[in-house]
Amino acid sequence: MSLIKTGVAALALIAMTLTAQAQNVPAKKIKGPHYGSAPVHQWTGFYGGVNIGYGLAGITDNLPLAVSSLMYGVSGGAQVGYNYQTGSWVFGLEADIQASDMSASYTRNLPVIGDLTVGHRIPYFGTLRGRLGYAFTCGCVMAYATAGVAYGSYEPFATAGGITVSRTYTNAALAAGAGVEWMVAERWSTKLEALYFDTGNIGSGLVLPIVGEINARVRSTVTRLGLNYHF
Repeated sequence: MSLIKTGVAALALIAMTLTAQAQNVPAKKIKGPHYGSAPVHQWTGFYGGVNIGYGLAGITDNLPLAVSSLMYGVSGGAQVGYNYQTGSWVFGLEADIQASDMSASYTRNLPVIGDLTVGHRIPYFGTLRGRLGYAFTCGCVMAYATAGVAYGSYEPFATAGGITVSRTYTNAALAAGAGVEWMVAERWSTKLEALYFDTGNIGSGLVLPIVGEINARVRSTVTRLGLNYHF
């Protein structure tokens, strides 16, 4: 948790610094009377940035002991994307790649076999998603929904009777979520986003003596804070 707090504090400090810099820029004098509404930011264009978050992943397998386990851990990575704004609506496409330390393992004692340890890891994942956003009147805040596909590495492993076996899979998954993005300064924005992934059933082919084949389904939720630069 300390890593998450550090990352969030760093992003918040950057955002406050950028905001302060923007407020210190002297305004240009306009000759004569000026009638107009507050400036509305145009979200159209390319952007890129970094993020840090925390994820929970529920794992259900079909072992004889029928155990459900929960993985959890920090994730962090980078994203790139493009927005197109028309009126208050913003259409976008975003791709990201994340390193992750989400993992879990459990041990059970079985007759004849002895201790059986089963574990799961998600060392990395990424997404390719469309975004549909609504920019509020000020133009500096946008709420959005997002959906697309996720990919990544899922690694189940097991140890029984002194034998350890493991496999690595890169199954595609459904990805959907929502978020809010705020322009904290010219060209800089922060975002808070929650995503949900579901791999469906994975026929892992991970076979243990006597125990048999392990199949699993991974459902994961990731909440993250990001910082973007708009080109």
